[in-house]
Amino acid sequence: MDKSFKQIPMTELRVKLPKLRRQVQLGNLRFVTTHYGEVAAYVLPLSDVEDVLNEEGDPIVKRWEEMPLTKFRDELTNAWELLLSGTDCVYLTFHNRRVVAFVSPRLTRYLSLPIIGNPDQILFLTTESENFVS
Repeated sequence: MDKSFKQIPMTELRVKLPKLRRQVQLGNLRFVTTHYGEVAAYVLPLSDVEDVLNEEGDPIVKRWEEMPLTKFRDELTNAWELLLSGTDCVYLTFHNRRVVAFVSPRLTRYLSLPIIGNPDQILFLTTESENFVS
């Protein structure tokens, strides 16, 4: 499964997401959002998040919020703080429809998401395998 991930600092996400939203929405691009080099969140298409179950068979997104994309740009720090406080996902909406997901790093073990160990290298952890692939 070839997925295109781009590492982006949260400060740049505020500016670039409105222009790149459609690429994320279609599944052509995914963001690993960092804050001072640490993984802060992931910006993923809805298809990556929907219908994924944890080990018990429950949906992985248990606590979520919805936020308009325009509000997200102005309140990115607040959205990130929601993730830090236990919210699993902030669904970003466009014309009252969910378009992309801003996802907590806690869900990494359930999704095929990259793990960053070195700013110059993104390591991928997949749910199908216990091996790391760079």
